[in-house]
Amino acid sequence: MPEPESELSSREVEHVARLARLGITPEEVVRYRDQLRHILTAIDALKRADTSRVPATAHPLEERNVMREDKPEPSLPAEDVLKNAPSREGPYFKVKAIQE
Repeated sequence: MPEPESELSSREVEHVARLARLGITPEEVVRYRDQLRHILTAIDALKRADTSRVPATAHPLEERNVMREDKPEPSLPAEDVLKNAPSREGPYFKVKAIQE
């Protein structure tokens, strides 16, 4: 059965799954297509909402940062910091190399 051009197609879902290296079954393609269509429909409804009288906000609640005075204090001694390290080498944390 051909799918309407304006809606997300099974072929597009398969393409995205392939790009994401996801192996999905034909049943999952249909399920994800339907779920994504539902999400896109909700987004379209939000796009159509008249927000011309709503002020732009970064957060719906009045919030402001509560800052304390920045006072320099001594840091922990290196031995105390390294005391619970799973692995260390001298005065440093020892971690696996991320590049070889």
